Amino acid sequence: MADTIKCPHCAANLKFEAGAQKLQCPFCGSVFGIDEIESKVEELTSESKPVTEPAEGEQAPQEKRDLEHLEAIEDAAEHSSDNVEFVCNSCGGKILSDSSTSASFCPFCGSPALIGQRLNGRFEPKYIIPFKYNREKAEAAFIKWCHGGKYTPVKFVSKENIAKLTGLYVPFWLFNVEGDAHLTGTATTSRSSGNYTIITDYSFGLNGNVKWNRIPLDGETRINDELMEAIEPYNYKELVPYDYKYLPGFFADRFDQSEEDLRKRAADRAREYLDADIRQLLKKYDSHKFTANTTKYHDITAEYALLPVWFMQYKYLGKSYYFAMNGQTGEVAGKAPVSKVKQTMFFSVTLAIVAVIARFITGLVMGGFVG
Repeated sequence: MADTIKCPHCAANLKFEAGAQKLQCPFCGSVFGIDEIESKVEELTSESKPVTEPAEGEQAPQEKRDLEHLEAIEDAAEHSSDNVEFVCNSCGGKILSDSSTSASFCPFCGSPALIGQRLNGRFEPKYIIPFKYNREKAEAAFIKWCHGGKYTPVKFVSKENIAKLTGLYVPFWLFNVEGDAHLTGTATTSRSSGNYTIITDYSFGLNGNVKWNRIPLDGETRINDELMEAIEPYNYKELVPYDYKYLPGFFADRFDQSEEDLRKRAADRAREYLDADIRQLLKKYDSHKFTANTTKYHDITAEYALLPVWFMQYKYLGKSYYFAMNGQTGEVAGKAPVSKVKQTMFFSVTLAIVAVIARFITGLVMGGFVG
């Protein structure tokens, strides 16, 4: 059974509304804060149902269902590394999900379906940044990014394609990297004085401890790494402890690349940051070069978090194109396909307009228009 969060008033499935930062019911309109939904459910339940205690040694009904649910998931995972089947507890429809998805939608009734048990144990995130941009804002940003479809294929900016825009909680490892920097080099400046050019050489050295906190690396092999880097940074002040109640209405994946898998890449990112900092320090010189660099990185640790991304993949003439938007800050990145037909038509119209203007100017110069 796929989990959902039910509305305490009408039992419909609640969704997390990014704009309001609350759980909302699309049917009765009820709104609940993330921290109050459980207490509200307990309040209404205690008012309507008598409390019965299980016999000694007997499991409570909900605990028994949860255990059976978890055992079913583990059994399914053992028999299929790619797909697992769940049943929507809203309409009874069957949901076929791959082994890394932790939140999805029912294909029959559209209800959000949480597969919360997949985010247990080592797959349970420590933090989450909730979505702040809802679908309406994400679609508007996508259309603006496409420049109104000036050169993009018609289907790329169609309602049908925009509907594929997906709010996805992407699994990220937030790396803390510390190192000992040891660099030496030379730098040069030059200036003109009369008929002479004065060249000055300098020697420099950098020794000390360097540290970067929470370098984000996505732990999902299906997501383009460069695309994720392009929509950085995230505002970590809005990191909150992981709570599954932020998931309804969005998709979520769990990592398939571990912290160990990404340690080298984290060290490489730290090295890139250090190089950029040094170039900034040396930009007052005309040129520079390093004579030695023995910087070593150590104490590499990471914390697991889910970060919000609006994502779209599109195939055009056999090639894949991607669009991504930071679901917290609104930063966008990607590459849109170019329609050769629309491009040719645009330039043809432009040339025709230029020809008309040239003819008009020629007519004025010659004192009239040639028939």
